[in-house]
Amino acid sequence: MRAGPLSDGRVINILNRNFVCVYAANEDYTGPNPLVGAEERAELARIRQEGYAKKLSVGDVRAYVLTPDGHTHDSLHVAAATNGTTTLAMLQRAIAEFKPSPGQPIVPPAPQSTPPPSTADAITLHLVSRGDDRGSWGDVPAENWIVLAHAEWLAILPTGNVVPGQTWEFDREVSARILTYFYPQTENNDARIDRIQQHSLTAKVLAIKDGVVTARVDGYVRMQHVFYPGRKDAQPLGADVVGVLTFAPGKPPSLQLASTQAVHGQRPFKVAVRTMPTGR
Repeated sequence: MRAGPLSDGRVINILNRNFVCVYAANEDYTGPNPLVGAEERAELARIRQEGYAKKLSVGDVRAYVLTPDGHTHDSLHVAAATNGTTTLAMLQRAIAEFKPSPGQPIVPPAPQSTPPPSTADAITLHLVSRGDDRGSWGDVPAENWIVLAHAEWLAILPTGNVVPGQTWEFDREVSARILTYFYPQTENNDARIDRIQQHSLTAKVLAIKDGVVTARVDGYVRMQHVFYPGRKDAQPLGADVVGVLTFAPGKPPSLQLASTQAVHGQRPFKVAVRTMPTGR
């Protein structure tokens, strides 16, 4: 959707001027500990039940149009909704029937992926991954944010006096927290580190200038990852990593990583990580 109709200027304009837009993640509504409350879960169930009664396309991956008073009016399966012309036609049918007065967006446009809250002494890593394929899941890169608290980023630095040529391995728990996100765009976003089978990030000091240490980072991760959550058909995933770590005594480090080769099953992909500047 993001790479199709939600990148189409016609669809964007008609949505912003005539509709109140809402998106919901299925994972927030299901499971033993859903993130949304009972009232909101009941509302989604009501929308679906009204769709069944009207013989509309109903299910988990759907685009729904509601009436001004909140009842189910129209819907599209995501496979049809990814076609910008089809989505535009559905929206135009609703406008023709309800004749809304165009206005400004209820919620101003803003980035959907933003850094999570963190303390002043933490560092935030921004990770972007993308499969080499295009179409559907391959069109839009995936993003993740990894916040390392003060004690965690200290654990990836060497102890004692640092000299050129010195090598060390990052704390394995901290490196696992970073490397567990090294997978392409999939519907499964379970990033528990216990699925990692092998991993390592090691550094070697290349230079020290004016108290600033520059080190090369090399590493890898081997894990099992399923495309859809809850499935048992996990495929092997392997990624090799190279990067640069710079730091000075008493100051937060800067880390950049990139995959040199990475494959999930038969699907090649690429990942890049960077420390976000302070204040971003």
